[in-house]
Amino acid sequence: MLKRIYTILLYSFLLSVSSGQDVNFARLVIDTLTSPSMHGRGYVNDGDKIAADFISNEFFKCGLFNFGENYFQPFGIPINTFPDTVEVYIDNNKLIPGCDYVIFSSSPSVSGTFDLEWFVADTSGNYPDSSLQFPGKFIITDKNQKEFEKENSFGSAGIIFLQKDKVWWHVSNGKTVKNNFQLQVLKDKIPLGAKTITIRALNHYFENYTTQNVIGFIPGRSYPDSFFVFTAHYDHLGQMGSETFFPGANDNASGTAMLLDLARYYSKPENQPNVSISFIAFSAEEVGLLGSDYYVNNPLFPLNKIQFLINLDMVGSGSQGIKVVNGTVFKEEFDRLVMVNSDNEYILKVSERGESSNSDHYPFYAAGVPSFFIYTLGDECKEYHNIYDVSDNVPLTEYADVFRLLVDFVASFK
Repeated sequence: MLKRIYTILLYSFLLSVSSGQDVNFARLVIDTLTSPSMHGRGYVNDGDKIAADFISNEFFKCGLFNFGENYFQPFGIPINTFPDTVEVYIDNNKLIPGCDYVIFSSSPSVSGTFDLEWFVADTSGNYPDSSLQFPGKFIITDKNQKEFEKENSFGSAGIIFLQKDKVWWHVSNGKTVKNNFQLQVLKDKIPLGAKTITIRALNHYFENYTTQNVIGFIPGRSYPDSFFVFTAHYDHLGQMGSETFFPGANDNASGTAMLLDLARYYSKPENQPNVSISFIAFSAEEVGLLGSDYYVNNPLFPLNKIQFLINLDMVGSGSQGIKVVNGTVFKEEFDRLVMVNSDNEYILKVSERGESSNSDHYPFYAAGVPSFFIYTLGDECKEYHNIYDVSDNVPLTEYADVFRLLVDFVASFK
């Protein structure tokens, strides 16, 4: 507990002495949220709570109001975790977690050595008989998970999905625990003819882990009962074992940084908006939009009071502009955003996209709230759901201009 308090105080001090320039502030926030002490902002070692404390403290420094006793909205989620050391060997060769392999979050505890059985296509593209059974063995397949699960697990103890390039992890399947162990391994780490796999992995399943959204607002000068809402999820994948964590710099420390920067901007008296602005940092997005879904079902002010909502998720690039999910749905607001950008020549392009359930805007949209989900475009920021999504790989190419575009867009609402 003392370590947690010390960490929050240290980062708060560092931010308080930052230059105050938008990009510099954002960079320091991203560095903070992706540091090892945040444990990947997941559900091992209280990573989510350490990050939530940090965000809450930033809200307090901005002078944001809250809707209750504090900025937190607690809720419970089911989640499977692997808090202890995880080890995987192919024959006698030890693999590197996060680099060579990831374990599926739905996996149970496993400890032992198992024979390998290959289930890959031959030179003609044909697969072995899918009716075969391999009890007590691990199957190696070059099929993807969805294709493979159309068949059965062959009564196996586990399944290895081969990956050509980088392995990537997700925790959305960790709401339940399956009977067999599954993992993704780089193809070149399992030579043809490999005989055995040795695994030691102990899971800890929470039926009702308590996490929290972090919510604050600035009252409007003229219309305090009407709201513009900015959202971003602060959670990421957390830790896989005791040594490996996933930093989540672009996804979504970048969006959280912009959320905090906008809160800091609007908290200044000269920038107080005409309508109230609420800032919501969601947890459990990576588990399946659970934080935003909980909020929509337990709103702290009426959803019909929201004029518009903008969700920020992965805004670390921008050389090719931005993509606006729901741009084809809310055409008037999209055209206004395009005009603001055109008048000021902020970014290369504002591109529209249809509706999608791929981020925290969706539960609001499904409940009738007009909303956009905005993410930046550009090949300069490619890492996703892997250990390489670090602060140094997030260039913030058009951060300042996207920020100005959002501020001008808010000002266009009357």
